Amino acid sequence: MHSEAQKAGIRKTLIYLLGFVALMLGVIISNYLNRDDTLAPAEAAKLGLIRFDTPRPIELPVLVSETGSAIQAGHFSENWDLLYFGFTACPDICPTTLSLLNQAVGQITEEIPDIHLVSVDPDQDTPDRLRRYLSSFNADFKGVTGSHEAITRFATQVNVAFGKIPGGEPGTYTVDHTGSIVVIDPEGRYAGFIKAPHQIPQLVRIMSGL
Repeated sequence: MHSEAQKAGIRKTLIYLLGFVALMLGVIISNYLNRDDTLAPAEAAKLGLIRFDTPRPIELPVLVSETGSAIQAGHFSENWDLLYFGFTACPDICPTTLSLLNQAVGQITEEIPDIHLVSVDPDQDTPDRLRRYLSSFNADFKGVTGSHEAITRFATQVNVAFGKIPGGEPGTYTVDHTGSIVVIDPEGRYAGFIKAPHQIPQLVRIMSGL
């Protein structure tokens, strides 16, 4: 049988062990709750995210949203925005990219960046056409259109190039365009871009780490 002194020693040891376990659990929980998921530059570059040391201001020309309303200054602010320059008649890369973005946002539980399709075929892509097209991917996706001049001015500021390519039949054409996804920070500045090709795990990690 244990003496009273031994029992007291055992109790002290148990109390110490329980306290130590509680402390370790507290540290683990605190680290989990306060973890920083922000992408380090090396990881960002490996994923294809090119971020500028100094984000670049954007002067918005006269643009229109998928609802038909004018896009005002501050439209791209208060949240991260991802802009993909494409068009509704695009046969392959545009629907593929929008589908990947839709699948990626479905895997994110944190705040999700706003996703925009900026039309590089504004002659065809009316606000209503953009709205109906985007709703087939995600009802929360947004559209941007406007005059050809306005789209060109906007695209030039974010290093996007595009141009019409004649089609096989008279009067038909397609539009060649940059495949990168433009990243706009919560201050409405051009913060970088995500290089193509795109993959779902890459997009999920990038959007979670912005």
